[in-house]
Amino acid sequence: MRALLVAVALVLSPVAALAQTLTVTNAEGKVTTFSPEALAALPRAEARLGGKTAYDGVSLSAVLREAGVPQGPRLHGKPMQAFVVVTGKDGYRAVLSIVETDASFRDSAIILADRRKAGPLAAEEGPLRLVIDADARPDRGVRQVVSVTVVAAP
Repeated sequence: MRALLVAVALVLSPVAALAQTLTVTNAEGKVTTFSPEALAALPRAEARLGGKTAYDGVSLSAVLREAGVPQGPRLHGKPMQAFVVVTGKDGYRAVLSIVETDASFRDSAIILADRRKAGPLAAEEGPLRLVIDADARPDRGVRQVVSVTVVAAP
């Protein structure tokens, strides 16, 4: 029985490691993979899900910038027509305008949360959860985020 448990752990360990990375694809198709350590080095912010529960995490704007997506002064003209698709492990997706992800265009934060203000994320939420501070409803709060894709509008 013990050997079976060890075998299962070895088979599932790569899956667990993959679940802790984040893949970001920019509009040109360049893929950037972020480890938990790389995400931890980016600027952090606080946001409230549905105006209620407080979360801490990395700024989505900072993640996009690191992946080569225009943000700040570089975000003008044609790049402003793009949109961002955030996908969870279960396939649930939320779509945002590229402009609404840029911190210079909004007063409230959009984060990839890795913890609640009151403690760690629940297993069914993390390791990352999209939290959009200005949303009155939590419907775009994607759980278990695995990828962020920037799509150029046709």
